[in-house]
Amino acid sequence: MRFAYYIARKLSGKNSASFTRTVARLAVLAVSISILVVILSFGILLGFKKEIRDKVSGYAGHITISNFELSRGNERSSLEIDSQMMRQVSELNNVEQIHPFLNKAGILKTDSLLEGLIFRGLSSDYPLDFFEGHLKKGRLPLFTDSSDSYELLISELTAQVLNTDTGERLNLYFVENGDVKRRRVEIVGIFNTGLETFDKQFAICDLRMLQRVVGQNYQQASGYEILVSDFKQLEQTTKSVDSEISSLLRAVHVKDQYFTMFQWLEIVDSNVLIIIILMFVVAMINIITVLLILIIERIPMIGLFKSMGAKDLNIMQIFSWQGLYILLAGLLIGNISALGIAELQRHYKIIKLSAETYYMDAVPFYLPIETLIMINVSTIVLAYLFTWLPSILISRISPSRSIRFK
Repeated sequence: MRFAYYIARKLSGKNSASFTRTVARLAVLAVSISILVVILSFGILLGFKKEIRDKVSGYAGHITISNFELSRGNERSSLEIDSQMMRQVSELNNVEQIHPFLNKAGILKTDSLLEGLIFRGLSSDYPLDFFEGHLKKGRLPLFTDSSDSYELLISELTAQVLNTDTGERLNLYFVENGDVKRRRVEIVGIFNTGLETFDKQFAICDLRMLQRVVGQNYQQASGYEILVSDFKQLEQTTKSVDSEISSLLRAVHVKDQYFTMFQWLEIVDSNVLIIIILMFVVAMINIITVLLILIIERIPMIGLFKSMGAKDLNIMQIFSWQGLYILLAGLLIGNISALGIAELQRHYKIIKLSAETYYMDAVPFYLPIETLIMINVSTIVLAYLFTWLPSILISRISPSRSIRFK
């Protein structure tokens, strides 16, 4: 092994032939481009998944419990809040939080303009981190358990349609059982999630305020939102929740609620997988091709080593080490380039997207460190195994003929 490592280092050093250096550099470039594409593909795919999952879940939670009904509209029939059922569900494995919510259609009106929206009433303990992360102006509304709040959070699209801004007080109208009910609300914050389909439909308000619109007490809700710890166990958790609730209720996870969005992600998944496989194949072919060229160029040297008693395995190891040098150099350059491009995209959003089509305004990138390590380790293992294929040619080389080879 020391003999093979020493010779490989000499052959790959600065004093190696110019042809060998050129071929090796081209191979390093090809490998680095392949790895760059693989890392960017993984990062963009996971970025799309995370962005859409987080945005849709930010609006609808991971699992929704509501009345069992045929209608799948945003304004569901109300139910009585069941504290005991909420406690039982909250104790289930993978359930992180459960909160009641209330959706109610209403009309928000300025002096000259009006807009119909679904007003989503949330409780005082509901986590508003999602909206805080997409807040463009103002602040989050303050909800308490002791009094009704008339603070409103609207989207940037709604603010543009109504030509309104934070700090303004507007009239809000609801129709309930044939009666028109008016509330005077204050716009305290404006957000933009990039999900135009949702942004132009919803506004966020106090659960207590809506409860007083649809009833006389604070026990009414459209359903419950559940947040889970591990999204990968979403379907199993939904089944567990469904088994704990009344037969008059149903639990639906977000992937079923918004099937089209998640199906689109699966199509993207398949396309990216094909690209990744092709890039891995290209990287392997490049390394094999370069090693074949290096072996052919070094046939006289191989013959000399064989005549001096070197075993085929020792000579094979020389070229395996050379292949590993090329691979590691390509990985280093590819990783630095890919992560550099990703960081530029994350900060400056160089590559823009149509929010209406892709549900976000720029190409996202998300790559956990364990995924990055997995890509690099699997590449090293696969490529190192493939470096032995061209080395098999060495066993066919005859010392007497190879020394005379030109």
